[in-house]
Amino acid sequence: MIGNSLKHTPPLGLIRGFATIRSGEHKNRLDLKLNGVVPITDLARVYALQGRLSEINTRARLEAARTRGVLSKAGASDLIDAYDLIAQARLDHQAALVRRGGKPDNYLAPTELSDFERSHLRDAFVVVRTMQSAIGQGKGMIA
Repeated sequence: MIGNSLKHTPPLGLIRGFATIRSGEHKNRLDLKLNGVVPITDLARVYALQGRLSEINTRARLEAARTRGVLSKAGASDLIDAYDLIAQARLDHQAALVRRGGKPDNYLAPTELSDFERSHLRDAFVVVRTMQSAIGQGKGMIA
């Protein structure tokens, strides 16, 4: 399960940028589901297993992990905030596509965001990468 939680990584570039999809139909876009929501969902599952938590959805698992000390208060709060921000960016993108008569998808071009929004989205991805690194090094139960 830990290996699975490390499989999908946030789309972070080397120098304060994003690592967008390099070719194909979604070139120069971010996959907010596969590289944003999925890694957090996988981390929440690991914390639920570690803490023997019965909560089902991602946010509830993270909150329970914080409450029961499976995850530090700061780590859980940051991960919940990152989850909320990425999920909201995804929903906003999908709603905009539908308003324009298109089909919703998970592929957001960073150029569609303001500098402020890009900065916060990048910070959310950094939180995910940091938490993946911690759990990958066996430090997932930081209390």
